Amino acid sequence: MAFDLQEQEQIDWIKTFWAQWGKLLSAVVLAVLLSYLGYKGWQMYRAAESAKAATIYTQLEQQVQAGALDKVKATAAALQSAHPGSAYAANAALLAAKAAFDKGDLAFARAQLKWLLASGQQDESLQAVARLRLATVLLDERQYDAALAELAQAHPASFDTLFLDLKGDVLVARGDASGARDSYKAALAKASPDATLRDFIQTKLDSLGN
Repeated sequence: MAFDLQEQEQIDWIKTFWAQWGKLLSAVVLAVLLSYLGYKGWQMYRAAESAKAATIYTQLEQQVQAGALDKVKATAAALQSAHPGSAYAANAALLAAKAAFDKGDLAFARAQLKWLLASGQQDESLQAVARLRLATVLLDERQYDAALAELAQAHPASFDTLFLDLKGDVLVARGDASGARDSYKAALAKASPDATLRDFIQTKLDSLGN
């Protein structure tokens, strides 16, 4: 009888507790469940989108190899429109810009590199590569001031030699031999002793004389 009474008290306590807290607990459990399902759904969505972007990027690579610049332009635009924040879109801009540069389409190359720099990509090395290539395009277009402005932007220290070397090239093209010498000397000072670029920079420096 005492056992039945104790059991009844437990049941009454559970009923009271559930009446007071049941709705709140149910809401918390439901919120956790929905959050988990949402997280898993987002992961699945991102994986699917990444797979789509990878497929388009593969098509772009094939078109670049085939030298089909018109198709490269269309595919790069489609990838950047559908997946603007992806690494595939950023790499597509670099690839499309190089293909255009090799074909002499400097305007499209410049547009692709500017798109990449404005896309919000957080990879500093990728940004630095894009700036170097954009400065090279601007040098070919004889937009010397614009090229120097790009080379003056912040970049990882590991790119110092490349930025200073290209700055020297721009200054040579602009007719500033003294500035070019200083830039090449600075590039050599930043280069590691075994860097393969050292000999090339030294040759350019020597060609300018004292």
